[in-house]
Amino acid sequence: MDVVDAIDGGWVTLVGVGAGYALATGLVFLLFFVVPYLAVTAL
Repeated sequence: MDVVDAIDGGWVTLVGVGAGYALATGLVFLLFFVVPYLAVTAL
């Protein structure tokens, strides 16, 4: 059971890190691409 718990915990951590990384990447993409695009199209 200990091995299974360790594997499950590792997967949860991996998924959490992946979700956080994806969220950060998405925010950076919005900041550098979408916001300037909206600013230019609004002119």
